Amino acid sequence: MPRLFLALFVVWLPAFAQFDPATAHVNLYFPHLADGGTRAQQWQTSFVFMNPHTEAPAQVSLWVFSNDGSPLPLDLGLGLTSNVSFSIPPSGIRILRSNVASEGIVTGWAFASATLPVQATVLFRAIQNGTPLVEISAAAALPAPIYWSAANKSLGVAIANASAEPGASIQAFLDAYDSNGAKVGSAQYTLGPLAHASFTLGSVMPNLPNDFSGSLQISTRNSYDPLVAWTLNSDRGLLASLPAGQLAWPISHNDRIRLVWSKVLNAAKTALITSGANMSTPPVTLRILSGSDEINAYASRDGQTVFITLSLSELISDSPSELAFVIGHELGHIAQARAGHNLFISDNYELDADRIGMMLSLLAGYDPYAGAGALAKLSMAADSGSLARQLIEDLTDVHRSFNTRIATMFSLLRDVCSSPDASGACESYKSIVHPHFPRFVPLVR
Repeated sequence: MPRLFLALFVVWLPAFAQFDPATAHVNLYFPHLADGGTRAQQWQTSFVFMNPHTEAPAQVSLWVFSNDGSPLPLDLGLGLTSNVSFSIPPSGIRILRSNVASEGIVTGWAFASATLPVQATVLFRAIQNGTPLVEISAAAALPAPIYWSAANKSLGVAIANASAEPGASIQAFLDAYDSNGAKVGSAQYTLGPLAHASFTLGSVMPNLPNDFSGSLQISTRNSYDPLVAWTLNSDRGLLASLPAGQLAWPISHNDRIRLVWSKVLNAAKTALITSGANMSTPPVTLRILSGSDEINAYASRDGQTVFITLSLSELISDSPSELAFVIGHELGHIAQARAGHNLFISDNYELDADRIGMMLSLLAGYDPYAGAGALAKLSMAADSGSLARQLIEDLTDVHRSFNTRIATMFSLLRDVCSSPDASGACESYKSIVHPHFPRFVPLVR
């Protein structure tokens, strides 16, 4: 067993494996904000960011946009600006609160980008004659082709086009359904790049009965359109937040890739220092390829860049852990280039990268067994599951067959967890992630 791998596993796993809240993300979309107004009726917006990572700070940048998509200068306690950058210490928070400085009510939306997954919440406070009346919270959203919400005629709706590409307008379709599921109203909005709209449901569907109670579907009818949406329940003057309604799957692939990338890269920066591969300087960059019909991920030979095609993300989209293994594998090639040698297996750089990928995904808080899932899906997509094909690949391809790669990774987990030095780390991981595994499976007691 490679001593370096065992040492990294034993030292880093118990203290470093990072498990984040389900709502933590690196791309954070806030479909609505409101600030200002007359003293009789004012709104104040606050952004609350929390860094759940216990060891590393998170760098965050926030951009604020007006309804037409142009930058919206807003006083968030730092003077008028449409862009704010700041750092959040490990386990720390940062709150940005608008100063209610606008004479009329100003609306828009915001986007934040973070170097590590952070939790973010937007708070809307209604103020009447200087007295706060109510404060409503909403978690940051993600783009989706469809949103669902409970609805009445007074429902507040906010939508935004998250694309900054010139000319990238999207069509947002609104369909209202009564309590029996029958469609009773429709409306449509066209949103230019970074544009935003907010309204009550009754204002765009005036023919709905005043006592309407049902649901609202907001859709683009095109899974590539980056629509973000938010709804606010209003009932006889009472306001309340509603659950996020975006589809769980299909996902927003750019956002998912960047989320997993940030976690695995952070693990690589910390865990591979002793291997001779500096993963911080120069920085490793990520490029997501949308125009390729190839299901692939690869690293540049100069050790600078990892490339991932959207088609690969679509193949493994139901499992962030599988994506983590793929990213870790490619970062393994970056580490090999920077160290000038393989880290664990001297005679095969692909199997060596598999081991690195499995280790990094594990340290980032993902399941190492997902490496088998990723390879099996690639095997299925490549139609390479036959025994004859596997034999040929084992003899002629440096990657070896997918089955051989899966077996090699399983053997590594088994050998590591059978070592007295690593049994405690395996047991700690097992108690959190695999408490019902049979005893003969690695990463168990």
